[in-house]
Amino acid sequence: MERLVYVVSDLHLGPGWLPNGEPDPLEDFSADADFARFLDTIGTTGSPVELVIAGDFLEYCQTLPEIGLASPEDHLGSTEAESLRRTDVILGQAPAIASGHPEVFAALRRFMVEGNSITIIAGNHDVDLLWPGVWARIFDAIYPPGAAGDLRRVRYAYTVGEGPRGRVYIEHGHEHDRANRFGERMEHPFGVDRMGVRRLKRCWGTLFVDKVYNQLERERWFIDNVKPILRVVKLGLRHDPIFTATALGLVARFLLTSGLPPLLGGVEAEVGVTPDAEAIVAALADPDLREVLAMRIAEPAFREEFECAVCGAGTGELALALSGAAPQLTLDGADITTGGEVVLGGRGGDAFRNAAQAVLEEDPRICAVVMGHTHGPLDGLADPLVLSDGRTGYYFNSGTWTLHLKDEQGRNYTWAEIADEANYTATHNYVLLEPDGHGGYRPRLGEWKA
Repeated sequence: MERLVYVVSDLHLGPGWLPNGEPDPLEDFSADADFARFLDTIGTTGSPVELVIAGDFLEYCQTLPEIGLASPEDHLGSTEAESLRRTDVILGQAPAIASGHPEVFAALRRFMVEGNSITIIAGNHDVDLLWPGVWARIFDAIYPPGAAGDLRRVRYAYTVGEGPRGRVYIEHGHEHDRANRFGERMEHPFGVDRMGVRRLKRCWGTLFVDKVYNQLERERWFIDNVKPILRVVKLGLRHDPIFTATALGLVARFLLTSGLPPLLGGVEAEVGVTPDAEAIVAALADPDLREVLAMRIAEPAFREEFECAVCGAGTGELALALSGAAPQLTLDGADITTGGEVVLGGRGGDAFRNAAQAVLEEDPRICAVVMGHTHGPLDGLADPLVLSDGRTGYYFNSGTWTLHLKDEQGRNYTWAEIADEANYTATHNYVLLEPDGHGGYRPRLGEWKA
């Protein structure tokens, strides 16, 4: 029997609340009760439905962030045991650390008790789901034994529909983002470090979160909600210069050292001099970053904070980086983002729309493509794609359930305004796929309002 399908994405369930009752500063999801009510409503209509979570369901990068810093190699992340520790926190099974989100998992389990099905697609922030042990832990938390519906995990993409036309193709979308792709359609997500330990591969975007954003967000909760980073930096220089000096130091350190091979013993002992700010700035490949820093390092307080942040890398790493031992990224070249819309100066490019068009061109049975990742909901019916054979196709984005700056046309936010939670909103979007009676589906964008 054909059934309604609801697609959501980018919930980013992380550590939740600290034992003292305050929210963890790295937590982005606060809609636990609303999401539970959403599931209870759509799951009790009398006919089975399917929920598709199209990536970044869970937020591993910002749960137990010390794990991300402990990996011995930049291109590799957590072990399976480390991902399991993070999973327990998110599930709410480590209350001494944080609350997690037990209300959401209880609601998902009730949803399945009613005979409904759930499909979870791995995203760049929850690639940990591809560990067998992690998926077993999540499966046990959600699946009630003997449930009539299915609970499945999908590595990369999922297609809904069986008819000759009207099928809907769903993926997270991070593979079309240079900084957040893993490659090979997530078929080979694991690597082995130099000690023979099996670890998740780590994309540049995750590395940036691990080494830069997690530290900054603990001090300024809003820092990863606004992009592009240089626009944010210029605001911060005027209104929050000491914090911005730290931010720029961490960014400079990341760009200089993150392409280095793993360092072996002895390097620190061979280097006795810490490079000064001028040498560090001159070595940066990013011209915009060099320009911003060259104007500020003459200020003693700024210089001190900047050098302190950069030199956290260690003199050995810095010496190697300044010698040209590694290829160096620029902010534009890396296109680093944690998955948010560009809200300070226009939207991003058309990489996702182009990827959707390629899927539609390749398979005439598919009428629509749904992605997440960018956090910006898109109504494909409002801007259809014209395909080479004359067909019309549609590209939807299911948005996010996390807070984001209100997208007000033509508004330029000040530093104080982006720090004011009153300027943020949550639009609880989904894409509803309704059966067309011929094995296909008709998609439409919706918003849940309790």
